[in-house]
Amino acid sequence: MSLASSLKQIQAALDTSSDCSAGLTGQKQVFGIERGPSGGPEILAALFLDDPTFGFWYGHILRHPQKPGVFVALIVCTDQFINATNVPLLFRRFHYWVAVRLKHRDCLVQDPDDAYAEARSLASAASALIQMIYRFDVDKRIGWEGSAYEYDHAESRSHEVYGWGDIENPKSTFPPVPMPTELRLVGAPE
Repeated sequence: MSLASSLKQIQAALDTSSDCSAGLTGQKQVFGIERGPSGGPEILAALFLDDPTFGFWYGHILRHPQKPGVFVALIVCTDQFINATNVPLLFRRFHYWVAVRLKHRDCLVQDPDDAYAEARSLASAASALIQMIYRFDVDKRIGWEGSAYEYDHAESRSHEVYGWGDIENPKSTFPPVPMPTELRLVGAPE
């Protein structure tokens, strides 16, 4: 299965899910790039961007940084709404907020593959993400206090993928947020 067909299948899963919403600003919910910040193909799906109270939920597929030949599909929750004017910038910003700034948090799961799966191919990882989308329920992933899900297992394997950064140094400095770039000819004849 190619990147394009994986994107179509994930978009179809998102279209049929009443629990995944990109809100009014979401013109499209799934994006792919042949060479993202991870150095290989990546897919990013906006699962739930409806209200910052609930966080912003994304599905992400990329090569596992520590396991050669393995793709990982996972659900990521962040307090950052990530948007951009083009696909490469969108992936750079996602990487910035999630892997560099570590602005993501564990979500709760009822089954081991509710928010994380490893696969030997992009297509298999896309299939795993599709199943996560079908099972996605923001209340189950948050586990509100007093809910039936409050004490469910926290999925923390995302730290294997995105790392811990310089979490022990409270005075860490970070590069600026990736911005759009524009090519201009300087001194071009009129």
